[in-house]
Amino acid sequence: MVDKYREKWPWFDHVMRMQERYGSMGGNQYAAGITYFSVLSMFPILMLVFAAVGFVLANHPTAVVEVQDRINSSISGDLSEPVNKILDTAIEQRSTVAGIGGLTALWSGLNWMNHLRYGVSMMWKADPTEGNFAIRKLRDLIGLIALLFALIVAFGVTAAGSSSLTAIILEKLSLDHIPGITYIVFALTLVIGLLVNFTVFVGLIRYLPRTHVPRAAAVKGAILGALAFEIFKQIGTVFFSKALDNPAGATFGPIIGVMVLLYFVWRILLYSSAWAATTEESLEQTHTPVPEPAVIRVRNDVDPVPDPKASAALVGAGAAIGAAGIAVARRMIGR
Repeated sequence: MVDKYREKWPWFDHVMRMQERYGSMGGNQYAAGITYFSVLSMFPILMLVFAAVGFVLANHPTAVVEVQDRINSSISGDLSEPVNKILDTAIEQRSTVAGIGGLTALWSGLNWMNHLRYGVSMMWKADPTEGNFAIRKLRDLIGLIALLFALIVAFGVTAAGSSSLTAIILEKLSLDHIPGITYIVFALTLVIGLLVNFTVFVGLIRYLPRTHVPRAAAVKGAILGALAFEIFKQIGTVFFSKALDNPAGATFGPIIGVMVLLYFVWRILLYSSAWAATTEESLEQTHTPVPEPAVIRVRNDVDPVPDPKASAALVGAGAAIGAAGIAVARRMIGR
């Protein structure tokens, strides 16, 4: 039944090729592994952010007082005191935090990019270990910086279109009185978000695999990835806004939400790569490995022709032995 539909509908055949490629190359396992290294890389990056805040506040003492006042007004009870101590520690030990955070962020970030590149390359059935080691790590470092920037922009556009910040900006610009302005802004940010997503996915699909990726195939995969990514971002925005409304969600929701978010982001990327890798353009450039030439060895088993002289000698010896045996037997009988 499935084969019948695959022959009837080319798009359905492409969907099945994508799913077969994703499943046979272990897409879910790679998505889970990439998520682990993504979360592992977040903590050193947060340390760098923490250190950067410490450097900024150290040079602006008045800003420290303002931040502490906001902490005291936002956090009730005795919780404000340990938070202020953490802030003071961040300012005092900003250099140490920056050094440790920088080294661990570099190490974990490169591992993150290596596994991300490995998973995407496998969707193309490409060897992810090809190339010079130093050049690979340099490319991973550049890719890490570009990926972080792209994710911040992509999620920032979606958050700007669906958060209270939009209403504040519209009020500041005196545009909040326009009928339907909220829907117009949402539609505008949606279009911008799709364009940003498309640009991000084109770059990732073409940059990450260690093989040549046809431009047309990358565009087709990026269209699929941009649409799926935008839908997921909209759902994720609703999830985070609802999860933070209660104490339990505020405590465990962020880390669980980030893990689920990253897992599905990498699944979308791997599915998009599998879609691009199974397009007609990509399949045409796939070179089937030529088997080694067959070596045919002819074995001649020829029975040797016996030597006539040797045969005669053997026959004579046998006759003599037989005659001797008969003579011995007669003597024994005569006795």
